[in-house]
Amino acid sequence: MPIHSTDVVIIGSGPTGSAYARIIRRDWPEARIVMVEAGPQILPQTGGHLDNVLDLDKRAELEILAQGGDREPRLSISKEEWEARRAGGFDASFLRRSGLFIANDADPSENLFAGFAAANVGGMGTKWSTGTPTPSQAERVPFIPADEFEAALSTAEGLLGTNKDPLAGDVSAIAFREKLGKAFNPGRSPDRTVRAMPLAATPGPSGLRYHGTDVVLGPLVEEPAETFQILAETICRRVVHENGRATGVELVRPGEDEVFFLAAGAVVVACDSLHSPQLLHASGIRPKALGRHLNDHFIISQMVEMQDGEPMRSMSWIPATNEFPFSVTLYGASLDSMERTPDFTGNPVGMGVFCPTDIDPDNRVLFDDTKLDWRGLPAISIKWKPSEADKARVAEAKAVAVRIAEVVGRPAPGFATIMQPVGSSLHYQGTVRMGETDDGTSVCDRNSRVWGFDNLYVAGNGVIPTVTATNPTLYSTALATFGARQIAAARRTV
Repeated sequence: MPIHSTDVVIIGSGPTGSAYARIIRRDWPEARIVMVEAGPQILPQTGGHLDNVLDLDKRAELEILAQGGDREPRLSISKEEWEARRAGGFDASFLRRSGLFIANDADPSENLFAGFAAANVGGMGTKWSTGTPTPSQAERVPFIPADEFEAALSTAEGLLGTNKDPLAGDVSAIAFREKLGKAFNPGRSPDRTVRAMPLAATPGPSGLRYHGTDVVLGPLVEEPAETFQILAETICRRVVHENGRATGVELVRPGEDEVFFLAAGAVVVACDSLHSPQLLHASGIRPKALGRHLNDHFIISQMVEMQDGEPMRSMSWIPATNEFPFSVTLYGASLDSMERTPDFTGNPVGMGVFCPTDIDPDNRVLFDDTKLDWRGLPAISIKWKPSEADKARVAEAKAVAVRIAEVVGRPAPGFATIMQPVGSSLHYQGTVRMGETDDGTSVCDRNSRVWGFDNLYVAGNGVIPTVTATNPTLYSTALATFGARQIAAARRTV
């Protein structure tokens, strides 16, 4: 039986949208909640993580389904391309991660931006790295009191199921961290020393079980449809609003023309940093800052040869601090499919140095009302350029990568230190950013409520207003808890 009204409608089923649902249920037990997802449910477990599918061929098929709509699969990277990459070359064809696409390659005056679209039940929660490190003090929202933010981070860790050391006892990783610690721990506070990378994962007999939004939603998925349901393969075309109040949403099934209206007491737009501003734009909600301040960190990639010890199973992390602006991830790598140079005899270690970039309002998402995407919404394009300070910071990050390699071994022979195109991290932020006041530089307040509205909220990495290097999922999930608590306290019904 079709539904006509609900207390809360959440557009998007990723980690932050799911966090809204879970916190609202905690604080408002009788609330009726509907989640809208443009893509299909691809796993039996609602919002389960694709990396738990051990059959690699099956996983590859599911990754294509996870993109929704008319996305075409990417080919595997060839040996020739890999050899060019090792030598420091770069070409658009390196963007082979399933679903990645160049957003503005048609405009040579702009830098390449590697965008991504996830459209499936669970959103990016079915594909994310599960890294949940805490942001440094310099990365946090300055106008949210420290104790409130710390409590929100703790709540977010519980929602995501963070494990601070999921593969504790990895002797090689422990020795590896001791070497790194001697070089990088002096002067750091105890909470920012070299350590295991916190992951949203549970260890088991066959390895780690990675957490998707199945963990965030928890018991919600067992509820009757009258109190909680996910409308899969359902597109939100517009948030309907009047006089500063969202009254509901217009929905349509992919490939169909008939639009139906769902009335709601509160609306949460939790798509992603590209598609949340797209939906607001399509709805005629266009604050000055919408889609602007697009920000992401560069990734500096370095292959390391560790010349002693056994291969590592556990990931390691060098946290960002006020003085050290980079967040560094290191992990045991496999080169089974690649030829090694004769002098590469040790264990390969992969490294990613997340390098922050300056926030610029001219770096932005643009929308073309004359051209529609597969959802029937204005097509997206991206304008993004690095600042001179960004370029200098990248050079510093490359030097840091080489230094780290030399601490634990050496830069792997035959592999260059390379910068991936911005956007490759899939951590882009700022396009629906929060602000302290409604001064035209932000889209929402500190509780993620859109300026000028009493019941419309945004969620996701796009809300983050600060310069960051640290993986942002824990951060954006923490911010989501503020808005969810406000919705539950207001208890707006239809």
